[in-house]
This record gives sequence, C-alpha cells and structure tokens, in this order.
Amino acid sequence: MSITGYGAATITAGYGSTLSQWQVLNSTLDRQMGLVRNDQQNKADADYARKKLPTVASVDDLMGDRRLYTYVMRAFGLEDQVNSQALIRKVLQSDLSDSRSYASRLNDVRFKQLAAAFNFGGSTVKSSFVSQISDAYVTKAFEADVGQKNEALGMMLDFTRRVTGKADWDSVLADEKLAKVARMAFGLPDPYGPADVKAQAATLEKAMPFGKYKGNDVDQGRLREAFFTAWDTAKGNSGALSSANQYTMLMRSYDQQKTAFAARWQVRSDVSYVQQKLSAGAGADELLKDAKLRGIVLAAFDLGDRAADTKYLRQVLESNPSDSNSFAVKAGAKETALAVSFSLNNTGTMRRGSPPFVKDIVSRYERMSFEVSAGNTNEALRLGLYFERKAASVSNWYSVLADKALSQVVRTAFGLPEEVARADIDRQVGMLEKRLDIKKLKDLTEVKRLVEKFMMMWDLQGKGAVGTGTSPVLQLFSGRSTINADTLMAAVTLPRGRR
Repeated sequence: MSITGYGAATITAGYGSTLSQWQVLNSTLDRQMGLVRNDQQNKADADYARKKLPTVASVDDLMGDRRLYTYVMRAFGLEDQVNSQALIRKVLQSDLSDSRSYASRLNDVRFKQLAAAFNFGGSTVKSSFVSQISDAYVTKAFEADVGQKNEALGMMLDFTRRVTGKADWDSVLADEKLAKVARMAFGLPDPYGPADVKAQAATLEKAMPFGKYKGNDVDQGRLREAFFTAWDTAKGNSGALSSANQYTMLMRSYDQQKTAFAARWQVRSDVSYVQQKLSAGAGADELLKDAKLRGIVLAAFDLGDRAADTKYLRQVLESNPSDSNSFAVKAGAKETALAVSFSLNNTGTMRRGSPPFVKDIVSRYERMSFEVSAGNTNEALRLGLYFERKAASVSNWYSVLADKALSQVVRTAFGLPEEVARADIDRQVGMLEKRLDIKKLKDLTEVKRLVEKFMMMWDLQGKGAVGTGTSPVLQLFSGRSTINADTLMAAVTLPRGRR
C-alpha cells in the first residue's frame, strides 16, 4: 500500500543561495518538523504503526503487512530496498551477535540498524509485546491462585521461574521471597545482618554451586525435595500426600490447569483490557493514570505490591534504563525491566513492540520524511540534514566513504572533484585526514561549520540554482571551482556596512 504522506509536506526554505536556505531551514526547524508530523497522511500512517507494531511477533508479521513494512523500511532510510524482500528477510533473521550472520556481513549500516531494532534473529522470544505482557500476567495470576490454595507450591513456582534470572546465591538471598525458599531448603536461619547474608551465600555456593544448579535438573530436584520436606516438617503436614507429591502432580497438568484458569471470566476480562490498551499505544502516562491497567501490567512484572505507589512508579517510568545511575536501575531488576518496556526516556536496548520502541520507529519515520521533503526543495538540504544526524556515529573515514551521502558532503565541502571517488580508498582516506580530524565530527559546532561549507561549495560547483535570487557573491564566483571554501565562507558572511 502506498504511503503518500512520506516526503509530501511542503518545506519552506526561502530563496537565494543554498547556504541561506539552510539557515532559514534551521531557524524554523521545529515549526516545519511540525508540518511534517501533522501532515494528514503521515498522521494516519503513524497511528497505524502505533497500533500494529506492538502486535508484531515475527518476520512474517512485519513483512506480511505491506503498509507497516513500508513504513518501517522508510523509517530506517531503506525505501530503495522495499521490494528487495528476500534480502530484507535475511537481514531481519540475522543475529548481530554472530559476525557471520547476513546483516553483520553487509557494509550498509542501515541494515544492521534494522536487524538490531527488531532483533528477530537474536532473541528467543516468539510472541508480540502485547502477548508477552498478557501471558506474563496470566502466569503470575495462576501461580498466585495456586499459592492461595497451597502456599508451598506457590513459593516453589515463583522460585523456579525467577531464579533463572539471578547471577549467584548472593542475588538470590537479596530477594526476600527467593531467600525464604533457599534458606528453608538448606536449613539456614534468618540472618543477623549483611555479613551473615554473605556467609550464607558462601555456604550455599559450597553446598550447591549456583552455576551448576541452574543447568542441572538433578540439583534443581534436590533443592525442591529439600524445601518441601522442610516445609511439611515445619507445618506438621503428615498427610498421605506430601507437598513434593502435590508439586509433581501440578507440574504434570500445569499447562491444562493454567489454560483452565485463563478461561475464567475475570482473567479473560483483564487480558482483553490490557491487550486493547497496549495495542492502542498505552505507555507510561497511561499506566500512571489508569489503575486497572497499572495493576495488570505491574503484576506481569512482579511489581504488584507497588501498584498504588504512583510517585515511586513515576520515578521508575521516567528513568533511562541505559543509565546505571538511574532510579530504575538502582531500584532493582524488576524496575529496570519495567523501564525498558515503558520509559520513553530509554536510549538503549528497546523491547520490540514496547512504547519506547514504537516511539523510536515513528520518530525515525518523521525525521526521514522531513529530510525527503527538504530534499524536494533542495537536495543539498536533505544531504545536510542527513550528515548532521549521522556525523556523531562516524568513527573513521572509511565508514564515511562507504556511505554515498556522507562521502558526497565531505568531498563537496573540501572541494574535491567527483573523480576522487574512483581513487584508491586508502588514498581517499589520506586526503580527508589531511583536511579534518575525524574526532571533530563529535563536536556539533564543527559539524555545523562543515555543513555550511558544504552548502557554499554546492552552489559554487554549479549544483544549486545559481541565478534568480541567488547571492551576488556566489554569482561572482560561479564557475571558479578553485576558490577555497573558507575564503568563500568569509566573503559571504562579511558584515555589511550601513548605506
């Protein structure tokens, strides 16, 4: 399906030289970006993406929806590859942690960014974001229901599910609920203080190395048996059916019992509610305002006891989970997981289909649409916007030369003829290194200065509309491609005296 709003907004950059158009564009950037964002078709496409992205669970889900697929491809600047579906499928299936994967071996960074964002190849998760949250809620609610009938079984279900996310016995003992199971299984008393907890962790590690326990069904069975034996002894359970036997029976029919539980009216109602809200793009603000949604989501993250503490939750949801000093990270793993999924301040790894993920995709699309619209006015404006966006991520001149747009900007800015592009790559890098230290591209001021030089040289080399309304200085120098860009910049920006 065609997305007609992409690049269709009218961008106004005035008249005159390309440099003056660039300056006008920058001085009105926010307002004109708003025009792109509020374009009727762009708004409709963004709403569609917000609705569909949370439900994407597989490569087929994404590529099978032509409208959504095209939107995503444009968001990553891959509009020219929309019809290369065999290639894109291989990219999306790539695991970037494997240097031999298809996307890892491609030079074009756009493909790596697409593969990294969706992470189909590097994740074992085969369900959508909406399904993950609703499934987690059903699991927690089912186990809580089991725990109300038999506390020991509920404790062991919780321990078995959550202990896999721990790194060692220290982290297990730092969790009150998990610690209770571990101490009872190994006959350890309540600790007197931090030093005692540390000593207990060492005792557990000696008795049953944690790394071995996590990967060994026999050790896991021994711990369960020890816990249930201790529990029955402590509770005086001398009946014919021990807690261990009840647990064995439960696990044999776990899936059937969970399915029956999920079919209950209240559970179905809760699942339907959270799916409806998350599919509509509910994020941090909605969680804080909607008590029912908040209760369901927090239960899914094992944070149900915090549902009423909106002040605490606001601090979590406003945290950047990529910052080790953020509130969420310091609060714990559960809070960090919640922030990864719902904080719009997340600048790092994003959970596919989550509100931060959706926001990132929509923002990418809007930026790309704006750049295309600017290019419809003057191609140099699109190149300049692209260079400003990408410059900070560049680490060497080889990556610049591998990008057609970036290399065009630097060659033009430094007055290098097009023929240079056919020279040996090492020689090209040498030319650029003599003209600018690549580290300076981390400096926004230096980047802006380089882009302005590019705008000047664009017109000087006859690529702009030199003529009606163009700067007299550029008209004077047009056709003289040997003039130094810095000299030309100084000439055009000289202060004018009063007449």
